[in-house]
Amino acid sequence: MSRIVRRFRASTVGVLGDFMIDELLRGEATRISPEAPVPVVLITNPGVAEGFFPGGAGNVAANVAALGGRAIPFGVIGRDKSGEKLSSLLRQRGISAVTLVKEDGRVTPRKVRIVAHQHQLLRLDYENPVAIGPRATHALLRRFASMVGQLQGLIVSDYHKGTVTTELYGQIVALARRRHLPIFVDPKPENKEICRDATLVTPNLREAELMAGVPLRDPRQRALGGRRLMAELGCQNMLITRGAEGMTLFEASGEVREIPSVPRPVYDVTGAGDTVIAVLALAMSVGGNLKDAAELANAAGGRVVLKFGTSVISFQELLQAVAGAEPFR
Repeated sequence: MSRIVRRFRASTVGVLGDFMIDELLRGEATRISPEAPVPVVLITNPGVAEGFFPGGAGNVAANVAALGGRAIPFGVIGRDKSGEKLSSLLRQRGISAVTLVKEDGRVTPRKVRIVAHQHQLLRLDYENPVAIGPRATHALLRRFASMVGQLQGLIVSDYHKGTVTTELYGQIVALARRRHLPIFVDPKPENKEICRDATLVTPNLREAELMAGVPLRDPRQRALGGRRLMAELGCQNMLITRGAEGMTLFEASGEVREIPSVPRPVYDVTGAGDTVIAVLALAMSVGGNLKDAAELANAAGGRVVLKFGTSVISFQELLQAVAGAEPFR
């Protein structure tokens, strides 16, 4: 496994999707408001955020970069302060933002999480999710076409904010297929059409159940319902992530593998799916097989949930997790 991880540095992965900014405000909740039954959160440095992070597809790209790969982002942002901040955050992580398209009138999505005592109390979403326009679509296609020759894989990270339209996906996939690129899709149930022709799709359990229309809680339900869902989506393989219970891998051969997780405390699942798909894409783009890629992704997901907020796993942390070098705490 470690040999696969060490080859990540040779991989360049495109990340297509909804790029956004995550902001964390941390305070102390000491009392209940006399005005309403809600906690009063005291922030000692008013207006100063605990941190800003690339969110959505930006977090996928950040994970690719932290793991040693090269990430090329393909998305549409607004000409606003959040868009400027996001571009700066990506550059700080060694990710060029020149392939992102700016669209007049578009709102770059921003999520503000208010936290006290390691508990998220409230999330504020600043966004106006609308489909990107024809001009932005054409600009994004041109930028992808100019860079596709440098890619070893493509991740599609759909947060249902309007970037990944059916029209755009179809044309992007056609370009990727000509280069025989593996395509990894993290879908939303509202836009499951984009799973067609994907090498691997990675819904979580709730998303898979919504798309399948049936419960997938026990192994027998998952085996039957999962195979039907994979056929309906028209993808080659599917990995259902199930949080602390592990993952279920459905292969094109018809085999179903249950991959258990390592029991450990979970502090925060924010962005864990972004880490999982980043590892899958890197592992398979450097020649790893599907089973090994899934086991690496499982190890990475188990490590990143130990962190709080929008987080990434580093190259060295994944090597330690694979080698069992990290003592359990």
